Amino acid sequence: MLLAISDVWKSESTRPPPDHHIIRAPTAHGDSGWASYIPSWAPSPRRTRPSLSKNPIAGFRNPWPSWHKPTASEIWDSFSWGADDDPCIDLAASHLDGEHPATKFEPSQLPNFSDLSDWPGSLGAKAARLLRIEKPDFSFPPGNTRAKVTWLGHASVLVQLPSITPGEDQPVRCLFDPTFSMRCSPSQNAGPIRSYPPPCDVAHLPPIHAVFISHNHYDHMDCDTLVAIWKHSHDSVRFFVPLGNKPRLMEWGIFADRVTEMDWWDSAGLIYPSSIGGQIVVTCTPAQHNSWRSGVDADSTLWSSWCVEHYAPDQQKQPYRVFFAGDTGYQFHGDPSWPPRPPRLGSFEPASPPAASTQKRGREEVRELPPCPAFAQIRERIGPQHLLLLPVSVGASFAYLRSFVPLPDWINPFPRHSPGVTGANHMPPWDAVQVLKVMTESEENVETDDGREEAAEVMPIVAVAMHWGTFVTEPIEVLKTLGQLEWACQQHGVRFARSLDGLDAAGKEADGPNGSVERPGLSEPWFVALNHGQSVTV
Repeated sequence: MLLAISDVWKSESTRPPPDHHIIRAPTAHGDSGWASYIPSWAPSPRRTRPSLSKNPIAGFRNPWPSWHKPTASEIWDSFSWGADDDPCIDLAASHLDGEHPATKFEPSQLPNFSDLSDWPGSLGAKAARLLRIEKPDFSFPPGNTRAKVTWLGHASVLVQLPSITPGEDQPVRCLFDPTFSMRCSPSQNAGPIRSYPPPCDVAHLPPIHAVFISHNHYDHMDCDTLVAIWKHSHDSVRFFVPLGNKPRLMEWGIFADRVTEMDWWDSAGLIYPSSIGGQIVVTCTPAQHNSWRSGVDADSTLWSSWCVEHYAPDQQKQPYRVFFAGDTGYQFHGDPSWPPRPPRLGSFEPASPPAASTQKRGREEVRELPPCPAFAQIRERIGPQHLLLLPVSVGASFAYLRSFVPLPDWINPFPRHSPGVTGANHMPPWDAVQVLKVMTESEENVETDDGREEAAEVMPIVAVAMHWGTFVTEPIEVLKTLGQLEWACQQHGVRFARSLDGLDAAGKEADGPNGSVERPGLSEPWFVALNHGQSVTV
């Protein structure tokens, strides 16, 4: 089944030149680049790929005051040395107390941590017990299913939506930022390598209908993976990319008529061509990030998030909305003691701030910058989102460099940095929960086709964590991310879970064959951290 695509339509309010386009030649100091948190090291976007040289758009930028690359003193103040005493590590590990310590999983379920042989108490063993690899189940359940989400590692997520073809059971399958290679690098012989291998091969995927790419970084736009998907789903697949990325896919052999290139706020429709049915509306939405691939092309191609609206054949009024954030920041936090820490287990006293916060503040005061307004704009212009795929990692670049110094924390000369200092480029768990709340404010009423207002349908609200726990260099990253996400959810009134098994769309949990126990409905936000290959059905 190859779905037809409508013409791309542009918003009247975003006719050229939009604020995020660089039309004139950029200055010697680009707005962003590969070293997005070390501004003096960022290459300039002056040089662009030959395929873009005749394009009047010289590059792209983040147009908001929330975009900020830390100064050298801010980076220095964010550093901390010694053992990592974040109480969130213990919070995550506390969930292992009820698990039988002798339980060991099959080798195919385990990551490639060096200390797994010291089972079950080593950091690697604890991380492997909390985050495993599962064999994906790509079946799509019949009935009142709005979406089925399968996390395939890092930012790779498969979302299956009900068919928009009348009388057909095959779902529409949308694949976001697929990466199945072992390394996110120009070469598979060097560069960051996965600690958690892919839960399956491309050949094991069902037919894919739409692939969405957020930007051109190697961990989000992988040549080998996209070529494999093109061959695997040649009869059905279409690719959606932000401006400037289409020529790259064409170089890899993907047909031009199967690649749709879009600017922020551009929309297109996936429709069934031969009969009246439903529709899927795709909108390229903003993100706060950057692009870079070859070292001389910084910010010459656009980065984005994506919104997918599913209109069922029998209900055209209220779509079910899926938001994929891609790789994005939300807010820079100059205070190295941010975010607030939970009390230590067994104590009512708050945790002490990290060591970095006791250091001299340097030459500059702590900056207080606003959050990125893009997420509120998406909510206002498109509507509240129901399924959100949100990154929860501060990015692996710094940790990857640190991994080259294989020493215990207490003598490692390579420091860690606080999560807020890179928060304008990669949002950590605390900010991801904030974005969830910003984007899911419900509408009380909707306008019908004849102009009347009626009560809006209450939709389940679920966020799925991605962009974490894959290209990790230390198992403590797994524990820390899980603990920080759980703590952030607790503080913001969001329910944290590792699955939604046993819950129906009304939030009820089965309690034997003749009854059920009321649980808080899924209309309240849930944030789910899945295992690799695990699915959640909404």
